[in-house]
Amino acid sequence: MDTKAYIESGILESYALGLCNEAESEDVQRLCKTYPELQTELEQIRSALYGYAQRHAQDPPAFVKKNIFDTIDHLEKTAVRILDETEMVEAKVIPISKNYRFAIAASIALFVLSSVANIILYQKWRLADEQVLTLNAEKSLLSENDKTNHVKLDLMQKDMDVMGSPEVQKVMMKGVAKSPESMAMVFWNKATREVFLQVKNLPQPATGKQYQLWAIVDGKPVDAGMLPINNSGDSSLMRMKDFGSAQAFAITLENEGGSPVPTMTEMYVMGAI
Repeated sequence: MDTKAYIESGILESYALGLCNEAESEDVQRLCKTYPELQTELEQIRSALYGYAQRHAQDPPAFVKKNIFDTIDHLEKTAVRILDETEMVEAKVIPISKNYRFAIAASIALFVLSSVANIILYQKWRLADEQVLTLNAEKSLLSENDKTNHVKLDLMQKDMDVMGSPEVQKVMMKGVAKSPESMAMVFWNKATREVFLQVKNLPQPATGKQYQLWAIVDGKPVDAGMLPINNSGDSSLMRMKDFGSAQAFAITLENEGGSPVPTMTEMYVMGAI
């Protein structure tokens, strides 16, 4: 069996994405048990898909934590101001006789007890208010995360639609002598001329360098677009320039911004159609 051709057919990607029917799935499972290189390739594909989801995880916005503590700080300052203003109120001195001393003492005791009760109630109110603020912040955070996850899922679904479409031709680009471990794949829809690129393994470019995709058209290399500079480990699909015809695709490392012609000594991967 030609395992290389089987890998380049894209059936393993379809299986990993759950797009195969029952017969195709059984066939993939049987062949993976027979040919270890197929099982290895399938595990790499699954790892890439899992890595895609993990790398797009996003931390909560910084403003959520700041808003919570700003609000708590404001409440504490307000409470201190109220207590300070209360202490600053001057009592009006009125001469009293001995007959009223006992009643006044009882009133003072009642006032002290009332003040203690009010302080306890205030502390409980502040604690409850802080809990409400925390819950509201958590609710806002969950809402933001939900929106972010929906965007990520939409992008992933679009990638899956492209990768699993029967109209899309898959072109595997293997590493050349300069970088045997490098690998990338082009997904090309000839009907719509759309070209997508998925990087599976490319070394991190040095500062001032950038990868460039080329389409070989009638024996001549044609610029097919630049890869993002910070693309290390990102296996999501990248939209490149459209092409109606091509005989092969390749990637070279050029100066940042690209080159009108490829530097052949800096070619990392190439794949014929």
